[in-house]
Amino acid sequence: MFDMTFLKSVGGLRAIVADPAVVIVELVLIGLSVNWIASVLQGTRGTRPLRGVLTVLIVAALVINVLAERSGWERLSLLYEYFLFGLAFIALVAFQPELRRAVIRAGDVRFLRRGTPQSKVVAALVQSARYLSRNRYGGLVAIQRAVDLSSWAEKGTILNAEVSANLLDSIFFPNSPLHDLGVIIAGKKVLAANCQFPLAESDEVDAAVGSRHLAAVGMSYETDALVLVVSEETGTISLADGGRLTRFLSLDDLADELSARLAGQTLQAGGKSGGLPPLSHFWRFARRALVVVPLTLVIWVLANQASQTEIDGVDVELALRPRVLGYVVDLEEPPAGLLKAKFRGSARAIERLRERTTNQPLRVSWELSERDLAGPRERGALELLNNLEEIRTLRVSVEEVQPEKFGFVVDEVANVTMGLKVDTGTVQTAEQQFEPAQVRVVMRARHVNPRTGGLPESQRVLELPLEDRVRRAAPGEVITLEEVPVPDHVGNLPIISKDPRTVRVTLRVGGQRIARQVSHVPVWINISPELLQVYEVERLDPQEWLIAVELEGEKSQVDALRAQDLRAFVTISSELLNPAPELRLEVNIDAPQGIRVTGNKHYVQLRLTRRAERTP
Repeated sequence: MFDMTFLKSVGGLRAIVADPAVVIVELVLIGLSVNWIASVLQGTRGTRPLRGVLTVLIVAALVINVLAERSGWERLSLLYEYFLFGLAFIALVAFQPELRRAVIRAGDVRFLRRGTPQSKVVAALVQSARYLSRNRYGGLVAIQRAVDLSSWAEKGTILNAEVSANLLDSIFFPNSPLHDLGVIIAGKKVLAANCQFPLAESDEVDAAVGSRHLAAVGMSYETDALVLVVSEETGTISLADGGRLTRFLSLDDLADELSARLAGQTLQAGGKSGGLPPLSHFWRFARRALVVVPLTLVIWVLANQASQTEIDGVDVELALRPRVLGYVVDLEEPPAGLLKAKFRGSARAIERLRERTTNQPLRVSWELSERDLAGPRERGALELLNNLEEIRTLRVSVEEVQPEKFGFVVDEVANVTMGLKVDTGTVQTAEQQFEPAQVRVVMRARHVNPRTGGLPESQRVLELPLEDRVRRAAPGEVITLEEVPVPDHVGNLPIISKDPRTVRVTLRVGGQRIARQVSHVPVWINISPELLQVYEVERLDPQEWLIAVELEGEKSQVDALRAQDLRAFVTISSELLNPAPELRLEVNIDAPQGIRVTGNKHYVQLRLTRRAERTP
């Protein structure tokens, strides 16, 4: 089965969703063009080829376009493109007469036509038609409208005479040398007689009519002329207009039809205008719609696909923002909100997208409603991106995205008041003052709740890094630092917002603290005289009794230290004698006041040997 995402991708439904107003205008313009072409072809030999082209296009668009892209038939898709070019060439050849007619009629603007000709011309035509019909004389008269008929008149006998019934009766009298072919009327003049009119194909009109009717239909089809024809066999009066033949007209109907059609109107049956159209008109409209609507949609889909291009590997940075206060949303996967997407759109829209994402990702945001916050914590990235307003504004659609899904976590927020302290590194400070003394921050509730592993009360302190700003100050100097930024984290826990964002810090600078190693410090042994009378002490490894001590303190004091200023020693007490004569003892180190011993602990090994008993 086809999912909706695929149908949107293939059929152009995403373009409709992204920009419905533009798509509607495009469909209307294409539909009007198709309807005009259908009206040009209606009633002609081009009608059947049009139906064949329509059928082929619809089948090709549905079978080739959908199934080929769905199943990855790339070679079939390529052949389909060549097939469209071939079909266009075939249509150009098959519809050559219709194209010629369309070019001729392109300048047929009805609102530029003159009004109804004088009643004298219509009256002369009706009077002549009565005479010809009563006597069963054949007649064929083409009345020029917007399209010039001079090229057809040149093939006959030029008369350039005033229109009159007697003149027309004389021309079509059987013994007249001009009666066989047609007459052309332009304005109030009979322009020419004995003119050869183009014949329509026999399958386009009723098989019962003769050559005059075929010539009348052919002339009205090739031009916009209104052609009057009187049958020589039956005396039937007919009018041909736009390639369609209206037969069995009475003299009254003929007068009304001539007046109305030459004025750019179409009468209903019975010679009356206005009112509701007959049922046949609705059926004609329905049949026209069955041709125009599918062909319009197919042309739009093909044009939409031909105008589309793609760009792959675009970085998209997705941010989640809740509309409801008191909540914060974090992405779990991908953690940084970075997606890789392939976009499809017009060449212009893709070029704008490429320029926008050259040096930075495309930043979009999804505002979660209360319903979204209560819904599932995993969403499809493709559907979400295509529904975002930022994507619609770009007039592109997302075809593929990695990862396909993303998860998020919804947390409530908590307001917390934090204390302040400074981190000056190796520089000692005193008399620290902060303005304000505390900062109000907003954090995730689980980060400040001790029951969920959050910050306890004792650790709710923000540390301001100031080492670089106080390093150059002289010892004893009191400095004031303006607009010190409040950090964005408490330890490794992020802060959502803070108030204020900067504070004012005043402090007194002390000496600079440094670290130093003092080598060759001897380790001494503390042992009571009583034990020393009983035991002899032997150092097992003489090298480990000279140690290197790591120290930290005020710079001038640390720089002045020597090995003899430090006292390193081990203490031997009677409690240590019980286990074994060999001992491993930790070294104790005494440093001058203000100096702190750092680094690893030191150990030494020694052996105690009982002295020989004295003789009395």
